[in-house]
Amino acid sequence: MVTGTALSTAIRVENLSVSYGPQRGDAGQRVLSGASFSVPKGRILGIVGTAGSGKTALGRVLSGRGLVSHEGETPWISGGQAEVAGIDLRRPSRDDLRRLTLDIGYLSQTSGDELRNDLTIAENIADPILSRDRDFDQRALGRAAAMLIDAVDLELGMLNRFPFELSRGQRQRVAFAKALIVEPAVFIVDEPAQGVDIIARPALFSLLERLNRARDLTMIVISHDLATIERLTSEVLVVDRGVVLAQGDIDEVLRDPDDEYLRRLRDAREFARAPLPGLVDRETIAAAERVVGGLFADEDLEAEAVDAAEQDRQRLIEDRPEFARFHHEVTEASTDATTKDAKE
Repeated sequence: MVTGTALSTAIRVENLSVSYGPQRGDAGQRVLSGASFSVPKGRILGIVGTAGSGKTALGRVLSGRGLVSHEGETPWISGGQAEVAGIDLRRPSRDDLRRLTLDIGYLSQTSGDELRNDLTIAENIADPILSRDRDFDQRALGRAAAMLIDAVDLELGMLNRFPFELSRGQRQRVAFAKALIVEPAVFIVDEPAQGVDIIARPALFSLLERLNRARDLTMIVISHDLATIERLTSEVLVVDRGVVLAQGDIDEVLRDPDDEYLRRLRDAREFARAPLPGLVDRETIAAAERVVGGLFADEDLEAEAVDAAEQDRQRLIEDRPEFARFHHEVTEASTDATTKDAKE
């Protein structure tokens, strides 16, 4: 796992619950309950879970974006405590609110779609700084924007273009650069590879890894894909149906899981690492072959019955090898009988 030099805690979460909807008592819809974990400064924590597990709501709450923007449905803390980069997200002070979006960087799955179309790419990247300080050194800011656009593997000529002229994946990389322009102490990334061309992904992961090592950048990487998380860290928090199932080293979490989702996660990890034939059983392969043969092909019930009988015989031989010779003799006798009938 990538580690930093300091061991102070950058993120501390205790018995955290997250809800959507009206912020009054239990009127909201709770999507996460009882989450507790911490992330030391300079470390990377991966959060993995299925769609609807609560991981995206958790990331947005920890970014503090709900405290400074109430556009759309915003998740909020309905129980417990959360402190990120020294900011109490449950009871932020006025000073906390001023420095929140400077100290905590956040990239959502839709950040690229939220760029301002009336600003150039360079202006979009610089906006987090210029919106606070219009007198900021323009030359230094332009140089920083160029460095970032290059680091996310986009051409420098794109700085003078507008978001609507770029593909969705390119816009997401611009949003990546925009989130990093303020050099945050904590960076929360929700699906870092979302919509990004596979050729460009190594540049993004390399940038994150280098920032973590060189600047002790603390990160939370959220994804439904364990392989994405494993490219950056071995520390994982597993969330399913609104609760934390496990936390720790990925190998240890998946060594001998009792939970069904953890077992599926382990199997998916093995699937990603191993050749297909070794992981897919005969019945599933047969099902795939039927699909390949055409979803709306005419049924051949007789042929299907013969295939099913043959599969039963093959399973019997695998389970009881002593029947192999008998099966061979029966097959030869059947072949001889068929040949004799044909001659007669």
